[in-house]
Amino acid sequence: MRPLTLADRDAVSALVREQPRQQSELTFTNLFIWRDAYQLQLSDVGGALAIFSWRADPEDSFLFPPLGESANADTVRRCLEHMAASGHAAVMPRATEQDLGRLGIAADQFAIAPDRDNWDYVYLVQDLIELRGNRYHRKRNHLEQFTSQHQFAYRRLTPDLVPSCRELQDRWCDDKHCDLVATLRAESKAVKEVLDNFEALGVTGGCVEIADGIEAFALGELLNPDTVVIHIEKANAAFHGLYQAINRQFLEQEWQHIGYVNREQDLGIEGLRKAKESYYPHHMVEKFTVRLQ
Repeated sequence: MRPLTLADRDAVSALVREQPRQQSELTFTNLFIWRDAYQLQLSDVGGALAIFSWRADPEDSFLFPPLGESANADTVRRCLEHMAASGHAAVMPRATEQDLGRLGIAADQFAIAPDRDNWDYVYLVQDLIELRGNRYHRKRNHLEQFTSQHQFAYRRLTPDLVPSCRELQDRWCDDKHCDLVATLRAESKAVKEVLDNFEALGVTGGCVEIADGIEAFALGELLNPDTVVIHIEKANAAFHGLYQAINRQFLEQEWQHIGYVNREQDLGIEGLRKAKESYYPHHMVEKFTVRLQ
């Protein structure tokens, strides 16, 4: 077992592309920027790639669905047994139905349970650009309030804009007291990782500039040929409607040729769940947690 590094990008990305990617977690970008928070470790298990979250608190450890042609139910069993023998939680969350099928995970050998807090929200890109109909009435009002009160410009992320985005992230963290909340500290580090390495990771970014200052930014990439995944979206909450603006601008300027947008999971956070549901997802990417029987 060894830590994940940027040098693993091509090899891991090639394995990920072989699978019908649907869940937001299985991109190299997501794995890389959260590698420290999850304490990610890679291992070759019978020719398959196993990605472990090998945490300092063993109860927080988990296994991602293994990758590669040779990955199967025996791979999963060997990994979970190794975790259990090492005193870590023997669990594989975030597995889609496609993962269960390709790995041959059957209910007579494994305990399988829905992992609702990690289901991904997937929307039609055009729905979020156009915001048509009564159900998006409030979203349009927020957006119109912003556009009527502020002159702004959309700018694609380039290296010269990264310092301004980092500064916005620092201001956002000051407002949210990230220093007091471990999850927000980890998220802030992930945001800065993707900003600092967005070219090497092949991620597309977009910013909203107001009065010569960057006040919102978003970063995403193709998850599969039909779907873009949004990894990061940040805005200065002092500008009412700015989140609606960066959401729409980023999709309209960079991704309107793509059918769907995956905006990741709600993690069981009630407010986040309500916010994601308010945009009316086209469908959810259901995920399951797998344990040894």
